[in-house]
Amino acid sequence: MSVLRFDLDFVPPYRLRYNADGDGTTRAFWLAGRPVVVQFEQFEDDGPVSATFYSDQPLDDIEPVAWDAAHMMISARDDLTEFHEAVRADQAMYELALATPGLKPIRTPDLWTTLIWALIDQQLSNVAGRAIRRRFAEMFGPAIDLGGQLVHLIPDPERVRAHDYRALMRAGLSQRKAVYAKEIAEAVLAGDLGLDRISRLPTDEAVQHLIDLRGVGTWTARIAAIFGLGDRDVLPASDLGIRKAIGQVYRLPTLPTAAEVERIGERWRGWRSYAAVYLWHAYPRLQVSAGAR
Repeated sequence: MSVLRFDLDFVPPYRLRYNADGDGTTRAFWLAGRPVVVQFEQFEDDGPVSATFYSDQPLDDIEPVAWDAAHMMISARDDLTEFHEAVRADQAMYELALATPGLKPIRTPDLWTTLIWALIDQQLSNVAGRAIRRRFAEMFGPAIDLGGQLVHLIPDPERVRAHDYRALMRAGLSQRKAVYAKEIAEAVLAGDLGLDRISRLPTDEAVQHLIDLRGVGTWTARIAAIFGLGDRDVLPASDLGIRKAIGQVYRLPTLPTAAEVERIGERWRGWRSYAAVYLWHAYPRLQVSAGAR
């Protein structure tokens, strides 16, 4: 087992505990062609953050790559005071931002993994999507043994290409999603989905490049841009959770349409990805508050 551990520097405030729900603070993905699992730790709000990489393949020769990946994952260079300034004129979003100081998205610097995650999650609840992703990884992907606990990765493009779509469906993918996963794998293997190249494109071009793939609609591309490319200004306006959260935050009489979300989102231009993350994070609490009224 190869292990790399880093103490990360970041622009405070930063509170890792906000990301402790759902998938938690452990991520499994492909880095420089190697399967890795990364675990983050922070023992007090705004205190030191560590990242530990594990792999059954050598990591020493990609230490600088892992260092950069760890900082990208915790959004280390993003300054939340700039986000607050960007939304200050929107009282509702500004108050939402101040209510969770130190919340930043945890990203995954592997466009392949984030695209497949988003593809699986299309039109599913968080619980259902997470269950299928886990089953897909357990059935077809490699696993890293962390002290007796197996952490499975999404299979790499070669493995997905090697399986018939009917085999992929046994993990819970629909026929269309299984076919699309194979086509995305082909695009990666053909060199059409290089993270470095796409991340250098302007936001609209990067998103459109992803949308040009069959099965990757606007929502899927924008999710991948937020979490796989680390783009700070992308709004998945059609996302039901965001629409419901906006309806409650802004006390709208009806559920807003995607077009209305886009219009409201103009107030957060430059930081729309962050606004989306804050809305996702707030939505469960908003539901509780609404039920109590």
